[in-house]
Amino acid sequence: MAPSDCGLNSGPPGSATRIKGEAAADRLRLQWPEIAIVLVALVFRLIWLSLKPAHFDEGVNGYFVDQMRQFGYYHYDPTNFHGPLHFYLLFLAQTLLGRHTWALRLPIALISTLCVVQTLAFRRYFPRVTCLLAAAAMAVSPGMTFYGRYAIHESFLLLSLLLTTWGALGMWQTGGRRELWATALGITGMILTKETYVIHITAMLLAFPTLLLVERCSSSDLQRPAVQQWSRQELVNVVTVCFGLVIFFYSGALLDWSSVRGLWETFQNWTQTGTSGKSGHEKDWYYWWPLMARYEWPALFGVAASFLLVLPRSLRNLRYVVIAGWGTLAAYSIIHYKTPWCIITFLWPFYFAFGAAIERLSSQLPRALPGGVAVVLLLHSTCMACWLNFRHFADPKEEYVYVQTLPAVDKILRPLYALAAADPANYHLKGILLFNTGENHPLPWLLGDFTHVDNLYAGPAPANIDSDFLVVQSPFVSDVEDRLKERYYREELELRGNSGLFATVFFNVRSFRRVFPDREPEFEPAPLPAPEPPAPEVP
Repeated sequence: MAPSDCGLNSGPPGSATRIKGEAAADRLRLQWPEIAIVLVALVFRLIWLSLKPAHFDEGVNGYFVDQMRQFGYYHYDPTNFHGPLHFYLLFLAQTLLGRHTWALRLPIALISTLCVVQTLAFRRYFPRVTCLLAAAAMAVSPGMTFYGRYAIHESFLLLSLLLTTWGALGMWQTGGRRELWATALGITGMILTKETYVIHITAMLLAFPTLLLVERCSSSDLQRPAVQQWSRQELVNVVTVCFGLVIFFYSGALLDWSSVRGLWETFQNWTQTGTSGKSGHEKDWYYWWPLMARYEWPALFGVAASFLLVLPRSLRNLRYVVIAGWGTLAAYSIIHYKTPWCIITFLWPFYFAFGAAIERLSSQLPRALPGGVAVVLLLHSTCMACWLNFRHFADPKEEYVYVQTLPAVDKILRPLYALAAADPANYHLKGILLFNTGENHPLPWLLGDFTHVDNLYAGPAPANIDSDFLVVQSPFVSDVEDRLKERYYREELELRGNSGLFATVFFNVRSFRRVFPDREPEFEPAPLPAPEPPAPEVP
């Protein structure tokens, strides 16, 4: 080979490396908006993650995780209405990182961020700008960020919904094996997370005939369903794996087979709770609209803009997603049982409608106008997210702050942990919690590091109730004080907003004098009655 032949087409030394580097830089420049959106979402969900006190539901979930440490598995209770997967995630985080609020919330904060990533993955089906705007709306949404910082189930349900929808659209468009797996694993994730998966799956199924009816009146793009590329054997493999996952987790990792029947028993309890009107969480049908009007402007804009999708030649995939979103919103409006965190599971289709409307208007109007609207809507979400997450996270006047534990709980925790820090033996102080049944959360989990805390429930207090500390719900305080025989520092506090839950904490002077060195005890026991004089002797 002639030496000259080698060099004519190869360019100067290092040129191939330079070309590859330039191509990588071009790809990075192309992706920087996506990277920025994900980073914003991550910051909103991780920064000062322990700022707000543990919520009632977080205390319940943490208590179940503690039970898992004791028994070795999660016992599924069909009256709890929540699937087992969430508890195994929390168990893993708490085992690796410790028993504290940050560790309990970390898995959900990361999953909530993954929801933003999954929203960006819809670029395969929708225009890139539509997905960027939808992901940006989700990243800074007050609801998505606020409940993405709670150790509750909704964020994982949302991720499963996004994955299911992404897979279903892919099966329509390409029919690939990856999309089949995504759809099946998304449905499995929903089943393992919360019983409300029935609402979402029903809405998805009903959206198909509804889409066909809309298509008769106004045809969309002419895309036809793809030929499915997976075999019958692969379908069997997918069903087997997903069925195995459901059985594995519902059976307590194969250690509690009696819990499997809870898969269907839960719906009897769930329907009674949703229709009985006795849960205390009943709301009017229009409950979601004031929430969107106050907190979720991009989603509300998307709700209004979703009617543009009936125009001819709209994206059929997007039509389907928004129709399913409307179906889910209608179902959650009809059901009387409503808690505000459920809103994050049906807002996301309207983020896509918001993005699509802005993109469509940008092609018909001067770009500055729809662009300015998008900036205003996203800026409002950002400001409200900061307001909620970092300033008013425990303000009962905020509708999203629902039965939230108040910062006053520190009146209980700080003295206890101050003593424990001075001497670890104080983790063995004797404590008593006296509440109505089910009202003491999140205290059992918050005080889980203390080894001798007894949970007592409604009824007369024990005759010998003196302890190192007591936390007593208001209706039982007078009865407890009649039985105390030692001196105590006394604090009154409101434990939870929007619930009228007040309690009194008693710190035994004998144990807590070093914590309150200049304080006089507020509670003094009633003096013992003087002994009766002996009866005179009868001569």
